[in-house]
Amino acid sequence: MTLKKNNTNMNRWHRFLPGKRVDEDLYNRFKCSAEALTVTVLRAVSQEDAAHLISEQIKQMNIQKVVSTPLNLVNIKTLEEYAHSLDLDFSQQLDQGKIEQADMGISEFEMGIAQLGCIFQDASDLHRRLVSMLPPVHLALLRTSSLVDSFVDALEIIEKVYNGQMPPFLSFITGPSKTADIERELTIGVHGPENLVVLFIDKE
Repeated sequence: MTLKKNNTNMNRWHRFLPGKRVDEDLYNRFKCSAEALTVTVLRAVSQEDAAHLISEQIKQMNIQKVVSTPLNLVNIKTLEEYAHSLDLDFSQQLDQGKIEQADMGISEFEMGIAQLGCIFQDASDLHRRLVSMLPPVHLALLRTSSLVDSFVDALEIIEKVYNGQMPPFLSFITGPSKTADIERELTIGVHGPENLVVLFIDKE
């Protein structure tokens, strides 16, 4: 996915999401719902602030290898400078082998659903999908203004954005991977990341 294509995709969503105004009630409801599912929810004022918060997470989790899809919502130069200062392996050159070896994957999401603490992504691009699934830690970036109230609201917006021509792969992610299939014991991280961090950015 090229940066130009990523920008075009974001502009398309801008037209149908509620607007650029941040709804504090939606954010607080999302945070409450997501944290109940063991999700870490963070919020940044700006792109620069978002880069610093990501850097702090990388340091706290002792992350050594990071892969990222093309990013519009964060100051990528600041991230690269931080990675260089710590001799951190930070890559936007994606291939499956590199993604499989990464400790953290970073990708952007189109929408959040406050009622469910759920995030939505058009995951038709294979590498975008793998970045959110294979590394043990997934850091998801969203515009704070992209929050909607309910799953029904989200489906209505998706219908408008794609005008009935649905893409091949849509992802709704609610918390880290969990299963209790084996002897009814809860296990985290079997089918995907064991840690999910959602970072909202107020201003692009």
